Amino acid sequence: MKIIVVAHRSETHSAEEIAKHLPAEAKKALQMFAADVVREIYSREDGKGAVLVMEAENEDAARAELAALPLAQQGMISFDIYPVKPYRGIVAASEA
Repeated sequence: MKIIVVAHRSETHSAEEIAKHLPAEAKKALQMFAADVVREIYSREDGKGAVLVMEAENEDAARAELAALPLAQQGMISFDIYPVKPYRGIVAASEA
């Protein structure tokens, strides 16, 4: 299942506090990428988090993977999780 994740950095932690954990965060993200759990990852233009495209069995499995990120373990990041499916207009057009 494809899942879109919007990650939000905590507003209660300073940039300096978050920065301490970024090397470990990047390492874990690369491991997730290598394992095909994360297919795409982007920094948000506003600098307040990231956007990930994930593959997981279901939303709970995606949440479990995200919970392993160092910033999540420190309570410095939260997630909006959106399971997605093919756009119905394309599906309908392909069946016509």
